[in-house]
Amino acid sequence: MNFYTILAVIIISSFGTTANFVYAEVDLSDIEFLETGILDTTKKQFHISNEMTIREFFNGNIIRVSGQTIEGFPYITYSKILDNKINTHGMLFINGQFVNLSFEEKQNQKEIDIEKKDDIVILVQYTQRVYSENFAKLEIKIFDSQQNKLNNFYQNYGYVLNADIEIIVMDEDNQEFYSSSGVTNNKGYYETEFWLPENSKREILTVTINANNENSESSKILQIFNLGRVPSNSGP
Repeated sequence: MNFYTILAVIIISSFGTTANFVYAEVDLSDIEFLETGILDTTKKQFHISNEMTIREFFNGNIIRVSGQTIEGFPYITYSKILDNKINTHGMLFINGQFVNLSFEEKQNQKEIDIEKKDDIVILVQYTQRVYSENFAKLEIKIFDSQQNKLNNFYQNYGYVLNADIEIIVMDEDNQEFYSSSGVTNNKGYYETEFWLPENSKREILTVTINANNENSESSKILQIFNLGRVPSNSGP
């Protein structure tokens, strides 16, 4: 009887309709696949079921987990705990063959949150007061904040090229009035305009401008006064 036959007997004998848990004195959530519920081979991903047997050996330095995936394949793993480090290996029994499990960290399995810097500045020239049946215009320039400390809209250097721009205009009822998105050009410039329809009511429109690139992000909020209809010049 070779090693794989013996291992198959161990796996099959470990299964039952009722799970048997013998917990080690370590936090089992530190064993990554027990936390994620996922087992990987080099070609495919499998999901573990709640039916499993967990046993410890050598005073908790070895943790054995055996069970069955939701897809119906038996598996067995051994995790070695040494100096607060966990090294796991194991096998999955698929279609009469043993397949090695992979426990290497995958970049796409762990999202690394990188906090973006607020080191770009949004400078805006815009229509602050506008009547109905007219356009409100927004001209936006994005600069490196360290290169434009005076917030000079007309400065001719320190531009941030290809920054993503998002503009959202909300009315007083918190409904979206207008939105736009795009990227800055080679002068760090982006512009847009929107129409105020006939008989639009007098109100304050709130404009949120978001700018970001791979490393930085910033936002700016301003207001545009919609003055409604142009007042008629009635004579005496």
